[in-house]
Amino acid sequence: VLVWQKKKGSKKSSGGGGDGDMLKHENVLQAVLLADSFKTFFRPMTLESPKVLLPLVNIPMINYTLEFLATNGVHEVFVLCCAWAELVEEHLKKSVYNRMMKLTVVNCENSFSEGDALRHIEQMHVLKSDFVLISGDVIANIDLKNVLDQHHARRKEDKLNVMTVVLKRAEPNHRTRGYEDRAVVAIDYDTKQMLAFDSDMESLATEMEVSIINEHPRIEFRHDLINTHIYVCALDVLDLLTENFDWQDLQKHLLKGVLGDFVLGNKIHSHTISGEYAARVQDPKSYHSISKDVIQRWTYPMVPEYNLLTDSSYQVQRHNIYKESKVRLSLSCRITCNTVIGSGSIIGENCVLDQCILGRNVRLSEGCVLRNCYIWDNCTLGKGCRVTLSILATDVVLKDGVTVSPNCLIGSKVVVEAKRTVPEFTRLASRFEPTTEEGEEDDDSEVLRNIEAAEEEGREICGGGNPSLVYAPSLEGEPDDKFEESCLAPKTEFQWAKDDDDDDGDEDEEDEEDYFSGNAMRASTMVGGARSPSNGDRGSFENSGSDSKGKQDVEAKLRFEKEMVETLHRGMKNNLDVDAIVLEAGSLKLTHHAILQEYYAAVFHAFFSLTEPPPKEGKKAETRTLLSLKKLLQSWKPVVAKFAKSTDDQKLMLEGLTVCCERYSAYLELVSFTLDQLYEHEILEEDAALDWEDETQNKEILKRAEEFLTFLKEASEEEDDDED
Repeated sequence: VLVWQKKKGSKKSSGGGGDGDMLKHENVLQAVLLADSFKTFFRPMTLESPKVLLPLVNIPMINYTLEFLATNGVHEVFVLCCAWAELVEEHLKKSVYNRMMKLTVVNCENSFSEGDALRHIEQMHVLKSDFVLISGDVIANIDLKNVLDQHHARRKEDKLNVMTVVLKRAEPNHRTRGYEDRAVVAIDYDTKQMLAFDSDMESLATEMEVSIINEHPRIEFRHDLINTHIYVCALDVLDLLTENFDWQDLQKHLLKGVLGDFVLGNKIHSHTISGEYAARVQDPKSYHSISKDVIQRWTYPMVPEYNLLTDSSYQVQRHNIYKESKVRLSLSCRITCNTVIGSGSIIGENCVLDQCILGRNVRLSEGCVLRNCYIWDNCTLGKGCRVTLSILATDVVLKDGVTVSPNCLIGSKVVVEAKRTVPEFTRLASRFEPTTEEGEEDDDSEVLRNIEAAEEEGREICGGGNPSLVYAPSLEGEPDDKFEESCLAPKTEFQWAKDDDDDDGDEDEEDEEDYFSGNAMRASTMVGGARSPSNGDRGSFENSGSDSKGKQDVEAKLRFEKEMVETLHRGMKNNLDVDAIVLEAGSLKLTHHAILQEYYAAVFHAFFSLTEPPPKEGKKAETRTLLSLKKLLQSWKPVVAKFAKSTDDQKLMLEGLTVCCERYSAYLELVSFTLDQLYEHEILEEDAALDWEDETQNKEILKRAEEFLTFLKEASEEEDDDED
């Protein structure tokens, strides 16, 4: 145990873990921080650094967690490290939290799971009463006072209330959900006692004893909750872990084990936050989402200019642009929005930064284009490099003309030679050392063969004689970690398990399927009582019907439309730079893998919904409405013209207009005027409009477009007559 800060007048800890008594006011509030996640989602970055020290918006993740604990009055923190304890110790010695709290680094080198680490701290007998348990990659701004007060009140009433779990409401495909963060939670509607926690993503059903339903007449079954990995625990929890050595994972084993043990009768309660922020960085997907949340200030006051590092100097500018001192920007570079640039970075001529985070001393040469990417300290990018939706760790070098495709992780000190392209979903490391145990010769030889193949593949991608290899879990003898589903921007969204064998059924089953077919099931469902209010929140908790994939697609399209409309409205209402919003809209299209029709459906919805007065279904649009639409189209023409270069693209643009009017029928009254404006501004060509007329099947929109199309045909005939 490494202890470097002691509170004045504090007495040396005595042995014994207590019997689970509540935390008394005269005692200091203690916390246990898990500095290891025991996952490989951030390989190859975590081959050379602990995950909690990886930068999130240029601040080590653990700093956000320590700030949260400090602001909530925690006096003593035990930091459990199963690897890289020396690096964590060195970082904490230099941090301001060393002066705010008593920090103890506990080296649990023989622990291989969360359960092992907590059993280690239990054997030390340093925890004296109820404590806060948290992961070192949690970002939160919640007030723990209510959680602690309610937990203490329940403990005073019944000593069997051993744990409180902090949950957050979020849709099943919410941006901050990690790949493994899927669960169905059963909660007593009145007491908030947790009755079941099923995190098995392959399970087709959540099982529950009939006796539980009899004892709890009103039960919520929720799939719209995220475990924030913030817990308030009695010492009894450590005793339970000691007695059950097979409990390794807190979520999969501890919660499920306590809730399923009817002999001891221990109880877990939930506390669902509202209007506050809490999320855990579990994988690259959640890393990407939470970074955006920090930049867009959802985590306030923990935002960049709060400067959680003692030597940081961020200041905020318009459009959520944050810069430290000593940043050099060329006059011709373009920065859109939601961008962070660390001290000492140099941005060359004609560079484009679109929603990126750059660490310190980053060098961008002329013509680099970066979109939705994370460039850590001391990286160097040559002329004309393009990086999209990827993470580059410290000291990476990309030479001239390198392209990094989306969803790549490039580890520290990797060098990519000029004109190379790093394929999508690639994970590159500069080196890798196997850690197989003695006596495993067969396994060793297989691992070595895998490493040789990975090095050969790395040389093909990076070129030159620089050491590099393509990382895969097989190099460590681990099963596939499904990186394509946990990367920054997965192409397929999570779907709940379906019973593929249950295709046929009787009439009752068909009726049940019809009942759910139009929409997803509500996030909150009551058993034996009225359904609790959910404000119309919907999730993807589908029945096993064959159309669930189609429903997921519809939800994805509507989410893209919502984000696009919000982005364009923000630009229009605040008179932001048009080119910056155009870049942001293009990035959204790329991030959501949206097709051109969906892009234009969202664009036209944004324009039409801002007209004053708005159009009304079945009534001719007022002159004021048309004039406001004309003004919008004039001012924001680049948003529409961005992808409408060829005849085929313009046909897709009109298909997007059709989709928009199919979703919002009141917009039909604006079709003819919109087509006329597109033609007048030379965004729409005659051939594209006439080809679209021949191909579209929507009679309503053709009826509205008839006047414009007739004008085109007559104008074409007049030109032919003039030529004759």
